[in-house]
Amino acid sequence: MEKWGEMRNKNGGSYGKGGKSWSKGKWDKKKMSAHSCPYKPKPLDEICAVTECPVIEEVNGTGCGYTARILGESVWVGTPLEDNEDPAAFMEGFWRLFRYINGSNSDGTKIAMTVPVVNIFFIDTSSHRVISSYMYFYLPAAFQDSPPQPTGDGVFLDTFARQYVYSRALGGNSPSKERWQRYFTDLYRALKMDGITPDLRKVGTAMFTRPYYGRQRQEAMYFGCMDD
Repeated sequence: MEKWGEMRNKNGGSYGKGGKSWSKGKWDKKKMSAHSCPYKPKPLDEICAVTECPVIEEVNGTGCGYTARILGESVWVGTPLEDNEDPAAFMEGFWRLFRYINGSNSDGTKIAMTVPVVNIFFIDTSSHRVISSYMYFYLPAAFQDSPPQPTGDGVFLDTFARQYVYSRALGGNSPSKERWQRYFTDLYRALKMDGITPDLRKVGTAMFTRPYYGRQRQEAMYFGCMDD
């Protein structure tokens, strides 16, 4: 067993509704020098040495262009996202979850922040539209067996079943919608080349680092396989 491996984050990216356009992220607009590499993701071991990450199982046979992991059964605190195209909705969701770990729970307990912050999007595969979307914080190991109940509106506990996670990492701040689309497309193609058909009904993103503070790591994720 090791700490959470390769996963990724997308703030509403390629499965949005209404065709809204997002502004380019900071690094998408920035002209890079010959020796700069703002997109190189921060290593997971550096992140998880400082902030608690979920425990995962390494999967043999990780392929070119992606990493495969098994996320064990675990408890997370979640909240729905009202509009997966609106950055304000993500901030509102984040603060609802933050208030829970800051004491808005049945025990009045303050809980340490973990990483990653995960966004999960359920997709109608015929229309390629988002049906529903949610933001989650992983609960530390000390609270997995008996987590305090949320007291705030729109906040709930959820147990993630044991599942495969196929992921592709990216660095830089605030990736554009187009960049997220490219990473999900590349991840899908890499999996198909290895004979893996990801379950397109559920996709996700993960943010492992604080935006605009040092080197970044975000990840695009597919969960499980259609033929599992």
